[in-house]
Amino acid sequence: METHDKTQFLLVKVSDDHMKVYLSVKPFAQESIDINVDDVLKFLQTQNIALGINEELIKTALYKVRQENFPIENVLVSEGTPVINGDDGKLEFLFNVDRKIKPHKDTGGKVDFHNLSIVENFEKEQPLVKLIEPTSGKPGKDVYGKVVEPVQGKPCMLPIGENTKVSGKDAKVLVSCIDGNPRYAGGVVSVKSCYTVEKDVDFSVGNITSKGTIVVKGNVRSGFILDAVGDIEVWGTVEDSLIKSKGNVLIKGGFIGSGKGKIEAEGEVTIGFARNQTIVANNVTILREAVDCIIYAKNIVKAGGDKISIEGGITTAGTLIEVESLGSKNEVYTDVEVGIDYTIHLSKTNTRKEISGLKAYLKKVDKELNTLNAIKKAKGELPAQHVTTFDNLHSRREELVKKLRNLVSDEVVPVNEGAKIVVNRVVHPGVEIKIGEPAITLLEECTRVTFYSSEDEIKIKKM
Repeated sequence: METHDKTQFLLVKVSDDHMKVYLSVKPFAQESIDINVDDVLKFLQTQNIALGINEELIKTALYKVRQENFPIENVLVSEGTPVINGDDGKLEFLFNVDRKIKPHKDTGGKVDFHNLSIVENFEKEQPLVKLIEPTSGKPGKDVYGKVVEPVQGKPCMLPIGENTKVSGKDAKVLVSCIDGNPRYAGGVVSVKSCYTVEKDVDFSVGNITSKGTIVVKGNVRSGFILDAVGDIEVWGTVEDSLIKSKGNVLIKGGFIGSGKGKIEAEGEVTIGFARNQTIVANNVTILREAVDCIIYAKNIVKAGGDKISIEGGITTAGTLIEVESLGSKNEVYTDVEVGIDYTIHLSKTNTRKEISGLKAYLKKVDKELNTLNAIKKAKGELPAQHVTTFDNLHSRREELVKKLRNLVSDEVVPVNEGAKIVVNRVVHPGVEIKIGEPAITLLEECTRVTFYSSEDEIKIKKM
């Protein structure tokens, strides 16, 4: 039989991108003919397929059909040369963009505070970012031999921000215009000046407000304010003082006092230990213990003290609380809550206060209306001098009822899915666990457990 007659047993499919060819073969042995590799090659040639043909795969497919007398379908027998698209331009940052504090422990398990810092000091003209140019890529060829052009990489721009500029020596490098601390936020790199105090912050120094970073190489005595747009780093201990930062806060020592101190940070707060103080931040890390503190974290709270991690006070986190221990052997009441954004939590508390106030006011209005209704009932009609007051009280009551209805409907707080409390060692009796609305109080000691919510109930999982 001639070659062209053999084509009825062959079928090829070409992928949509013209980069792959699949061969199907029908049984042909019973027709007293034979099909070999050359026959298939000629057939492919009639289809204008000439690139990347794998003769060994064709040979294997034909042998299998010949031996088994059974059709074989969609065998990959030809592949084009893949195109390699260009890489987009990118930025190489020469400072720590992440800015997360990662304490290192020595061989004895103690945190090395000497090498713990959130402040990177850069000098004027020092490189901050290098621009890596996009690549053009490499052309490919489809199974028909047609050239496939690559997609060119997209260029990238240097993230020029406050106190930064393009280097006069290299147009692909961003440098600092001042001595200070770099920061990457909002898609740009800026450099903030650094205010450094070589001793304690006390009456000889006073309150400090900075548009950059504040570094205190001593302690912060009671009653002072540190307010920075950048980060705040204290090498010693902070007593009853107010620390405010739009960045991160690091206190290598403790945060202690009579309860008048507060830290407010939009970034991360890392503290050696804390006693009887308030901390509000995105994430909070206590390297040792927090005792009788109020801690609100939008995302995560971690405390690493072996015998005591969190004891007493209120600790609230949006997604995760992870500690070595909760409470103490003295069964101190410890309130731990996870799953709710603290801003919503505080708003909920304020809403409840507002509802309470409105209910008290409504009660007063109802009392006055009841008095006027009693007068109306006794006299048959309301005296003229009370009509305006009566109408005003009715209008006010309608407004109060409407406002109360709206506040009550807004009071339900969503719980973050997957929120949990992880205790790596021990939970003591006296600890109250809350995940959204559900709450449990531990009456017995339990070890190595995870608390999570399922079907509006708090579940306990052993590690």
